[in-house]
Amino acid sequence: MARRPSSGSVGLAHSPEITRRNGSATFSTPKRDSNHLGEAARRSAPRTASLSQKLDSSVNFNDIDPDDLFTKYTVSEIRTVQHRLRAEADAKQEELRLMVGERYRDLLQASTSILALAKSSTNVLEALEEMRDTVHSIAPSRAPKRAISGEDKHLQALQSLSAHVKLLLDAPEHLWRLMERKSYLNAAWLFLLARVVHRALSQDEDDQSWHAYGIDVSEQLPLVQRQWDTIAPFRPQISHRATLFLREQNSTPGEVCATLLTLHLLDARPIPDMLSIYLAQRTKTLSGLLTRNASTSANGNATDSKPNGKTPYRPRKVVVKEAKHNAETVLEAVSRTVGTARLMFADAPSGDSSLMKAALHLFQVPTDSLAQLPSELQLSTQLLLSSLPSSSHLLLLPQNVRAYKPYVDNTTLLSSSLQTQLRDKLQAWFKRALQELRDALADWFSPLESIQEVWSVRSALLQWLKGVEGLDPSEQQELESVINAASLTQATAVWKTALGRLEASFRDSIAAATTALTEAADGNLLDIQPITHLLQAPSIPTGLQAGAHSAATAATQFAKYRSSLRQQLNGRTPLVESALATLERYASEIQEDLAAMQKSLDNKTDLVQQLSDAYRVDAEAVCGTVCSVLETAVAGEEPVLRVSVYVGRISQELTTSSNFFAKIGCGEAATREYHERLTALATKLMQNWRKRTVSKVVQGNLGTGRSFDDSRSASKGDTILPSRPSTSLTEALLSLSSEMQQLGACLDDVRRQQQVGLTVEQFIAAFLARQEKLPRRHAEDLQLLWDATFLRRLARLWETTAKNVLERVDANIARWRESDIDASTQEFLTKTQVLLAPLLPSRAPQGARPTKIAEKSSSLLLFGTPGTEQGFEPALELVKTPPRFGLLLVGGAALR
Repeated sequence: MARRPSSGSVGLAHSPEITRRNGSATFSTPKRDSNHLGEAARRSAPRTASLSQKLDSSVNFNDIDPDDLFTKYTVSEIRTVQHRLRAEADAKQEELRLMVGERYRDLLQASTSILALAKSSTNVLEALEEMRDTVHSIAPSRAPKRAISGEDKHLQALQSLSAHVKLLLDAPEHLWRLMERKSYLNAAWLFLLARVVHRALSQDEDDQSWHAYGIDVSEQLPLVQRQWDTIAPFRPQISHRATLFLREQNSTPGEVCATLLTLHLLDARPIPDMLSIYLAQRTKTLSGLLTRNASTSANGNATDSKPNGKTPYRPRKVVVKEAKHNAETVLEAVSRTVGTARLMFADAPSGDSSLMKAALHLFQVPTDSLAQLPSELQLSTQLLLSSLPSSSHLLLLPQNVRAYKPYVDNTTLLSSSLQTQLRDKLQAWFKRALQELRDALADWFSPLESIQEVWSVRSALLQWLKGVEGLDPSEQQELESVINAASLTQATAVWKTALGRLEASFRDSIAAATTALTEAADGNLLDIQPITHLLQAPSIPTGLQAGAHSAATAATQFAKYRSSLRQQLNGRTPLVESALATLERYASEIQEDLAAMQKSLDNKTDLVQQLSDAYRVDAEAVCGTVCSVLETAVAGEEPVLRVSVYVGRISQELTTSSNFFAKIGCGEAATREYHERLTALATKLMQNWRKRTVSKVVQGNLGTGRSFDDSRSASKGDTILPSRPSTSLTEALLSLSSEMQQLGACLDDVRRQQQVGLTVEQFIAAFLARQEKLPRRHAEDLQLLWDATFLRRLARLWETTAKNVLERVDANIARWRESDIDASTQEFLTKTQVLLAPLLPSRAPQGARPTKIAEKSSSLLLFGTPGTEQGFEPALELVKTPPRFGLLLVGGAALR
């Protein structure tokens, strides 16, 4: 029947059209007579063909209104549409003719067949009726019983012969079916039975000779030999497939034992060779698993990689699950191999025979105790024949065939040497498997990026190992050691990678901070002036200001806000906080991983100790690198002062407020060593800062050789004493106070006391060194005496720190005439204690504490409350008002 053409297959008037020639569809140019196409159409055919190319072939003209056609297209295009529609109509008519013609012929044939069937049915019914009448008309005659004669024996011989031949005829089909079911022992038994049948047919035996009944099998039944030639090639096929079946990963011990017995029966392999064959095939199974699983380790499936070489992202849960699956699969193969080998060849400690010995005994001496063996080994010739199709006909086989038992040699199983060979071969195979497993576990653990993932896989594998059967305790211990070694190796690699990232991040942070402080100091004002950072209030989170937020969002924003406040209170400027936060964050992550790992180790103290020792060495090495990075940042002879102060702050924070060394897991001795190392570095940097700062202050304010104004200097006989230090000393103290305040050490009281005391001591020493170099004409100057006395009072406030310089001040004052100006210096100190607060102790000394009345009036003035004065005298020397200053006042303000 011809294919029905679609509407899209019908072209324009000039396109080829489907016709039918000799029952096949061909393409030819359609023919149209003059009745269908007018003369004008024939004359305009070339033009129509060219114009038809302009028409859109996708337009369905069957659904378009004719009026729209004449509106949209020209006359020549309308004719083209007409030709197209006519061609479609002709094609439909042709298709209808073909379809009706073929179906009509089919109907005729069907009707003829129906009539023939009806006629045949009628003839069959008539024949049956005739047979019934004939049977009823015959009177049955009772035949006398006759004894068994030669004809009955001949019939039995023919039936037995037919059973022999049927077994040979059906054997190939049965063998294929058994091999497809992987019942190789049944197939081998059937093959051996077919060989026995062939020999029985081709040779004369004592109990049954076919020649006695006039039957020559070789001449009269050549089919027997040809059929045996068909069956004989099945022997190597069964052996080959049985050998390959030993590589199956999930095969049961009964299936494996049946397969090995197949090789023993077909190839007459000794029992020790069976063990070697089994272990060799299991080695190939293990190698295949390792090769297949290795392709999915590390970065995932190799087939999943993109054309550009990048591996797509895979969730961490998938990576962990894959590592568990790969390891458990190989461990299952190892344990199943060892356990199955022992179950097949080794006798049980309770005295029960091995699986193979019991199966061979059953083959030789069938008993009723079949329940002790797996169903794959419960086999005999009678059971095999009954399981075949048409088994009732095979019951005509002689008894010697139906009771056939394959010959097996079980003397090797009874010898003691087999157990020794089993132990040695299993031990050697297990060691090789452990070596391959050790390398494979390293590859499967390598994609794990955290210690928690590593220990999750380890816990799953150990949990699986506890429930495995067939392994000795020593073998389980070795497998556990391999798993622990792989876990420890990967954990070491993970924390080394984390420590390496910590080291690199800290190094980059210090390098970026030093570059920023050296080249773009204006952009890091908060680090240059820590007091500005302290007094700058952190911004309140927008969610807390708006009031519309969830509880989780509010808690997160509040924690962030609290962290900002704590950072300010700790005196950590942005650059300092960035460097320290990098260290503390990485240390916290590593510590969490280590805590989870140590928690899962339970009572394995040896592994915990080994793990802790290995990690402590790496952690202490990284801490040493951190100290080296800080030392390298200020390794030059004259480092930038801002950089040295920045490094000094980080060093001080690492030894005081930061818990980095404790979190990272350093030992006590190493922590003490690194604290001393960083303390020495911070001390060195602070000494450098004090030296350069005091030198700058002294040179900028006291470098002119004048410690007071000549207009206020008193003569030798003048009894009026100064009431304040010289202007240059006051400016120097205020400059030093400002520098001290910007150092950023004002929050830690202990550290502040030490640094301020040492700075004041060095300043007084520089001041005295400058005074000692002055000419002798200043030796009797009261202002110098007053300045020295004030510095002595300032040094007494730091008596524990500035003890050496205090003796030097007393020695310098003794050079001048004695005068009682302590009260004046005390009064000035009470007046300027707020201005000079960064240079004063946070607690007043015992002898300088204010009275109770003063404490009640003002608890903030630690060094006393200034007395009330009738005349005002400024604390600082001010510039006198010029005579023209009054002209600048507005509206007669000068008259007031």
